[in-house]
Amino acid sequence: MTAVPAGGTSQRPGAAAPHDFRLFWWAGTTDALGTQVSGLALPLLLLATGTSPAVVGVVAGASAACGLLLAPFAAVLADRGARRTVMLGSALVSAGAMASIAVAAAGSEPALWHLFAAVAVERTSTSCHEAAARGTLAVVVPPDGYPRAVSRLQAGEQAALVAGPLLGGVLFQLARWLPFLADAASYLVAAGCVRAMRGNLDPAADAAVPPDRTDGGRAGARGAWAGFGAELAAGLAFVRRTPFLRFVLLWTTAVSGLLGALCYGTIFALHGSGTAAAPVGAVLAAGGAAGLVGALLAPRASRLLPASRLLPTVSWLLVPPALGLVVSDRVWVYGLLFAALSLLLPVTVVVLQSRAIRVTPVPLQSRTGTALATTAGAAAALAPVAAGTLAAFAGATATALGCAVLLAALAVHTTARAARGTLAEGTP
Repeated sequence: MTAVPAGGTSQRPGAAAPHDFRLFWWAGTTDALGTQVSGLALPLLLLATGTSPAVVGVVAGASAACGLLLAPFAAVLADRGARRTVMLGSALVSAGAMASIAVAAAGSEPALWHLFAAVAVERTSTSCHEAAARGTLAVVVPPDGYPRAVSRLQAGEQAALVAGPLLGGVLFQLARWLPFLADAASYLVAAGCVRAMRGNLDPAADAAVPPDRTDGGRAGARGAWAGFGAELAAGLAFVRRTPFLRFVLLWTTAVSGLLGALCYGTIFALHGSGTAAAPVGAVLAAGGAAGLVGALLAPRASRLLPASRLLPTVSWLLVPPALGLVVSDRVWVYGLLFAALSLLLPVTVVVLQSRAIRVTPVPLQSRTGTALATTAGAAAALAPVAAGTLAAFAGATATALGCAVLLAALAVHTTARAARGTLAEGTP
């Protein structure tokens, strides 16, 4: 397939681009920090109220699944020209949902239905925000800057992984409502950053997908819904006919689900052994610190090794740390193993995301990115359910062993795709 330069079908980044990218980075990093703070606190809060690991997994998985339903619709609205509005509104709704949990946790025992409803609203709003944000990079960064920009965004997320779990564990021990208040504040900061961006975040008027008016107005609502449905499916259709994007779809989906299951399995294992909240946060923070290093090294690694060698190598290197979690029973060993996994992952993410942006036209950025992220999000939503079920009936080691086997299968597939030349697509 011939690569389509992402900036070639819409406006080029203007004078406000560096300013807007900095604000975009701050919005994403602050949002990620708050999410990591509350992401550790939520299962600990549920476990502290006597909820079983299986139910904790169901709450986390079901709330994440709620976001998958509306994200594609938000992507269509963003590509139509409402990107800033969707991002701003979603951040404010998420702030309100997290603030309600903080209020409930500060009083008596929070009701399970309230926690589930608030987290479901927050996850749905966040998914809409992320769907709208996926087209932003292509209009504020020139194409030759994609790898560096993606690397900086990854570095911000990894920095949040360093500070977020550790801060979440400490705040939870001080007062169980503090992590959720911190998350609410992070969404307000993100909303302020989006509001302050000066440039036009939408596709150019001549590139945006117009509303469906082929029926001359005779079909009414039916024609409007048909046109909206066609726009909704356009991103998935583009992924289906692009071999490289099909590989990105499979790889990111598998890794999202498997690493999510390993993360929740570790939380359940450490909690079951009587480990306090702060050491659990420190384990995840160690992974975030290593991921930050990996994100900073990713552009150089992608320049030194072609994707046909880099991606299979990293895929195989993910297997030994997962196997190590099968036999680990010490907190510091868990930290080292998660650090090894997190060091490797950003390299592939930078390569895959920057090339996916490059081969996707700007008017399809949000919908194509959402199509890729929806399947990964579905796997991430199922991960805590699977981890909680296995922890309840077979123990935490079953989760780690199953993930290690599936990571090995993914490495075999990646090696085969490299041999067929699929990974060469999207090369600048």
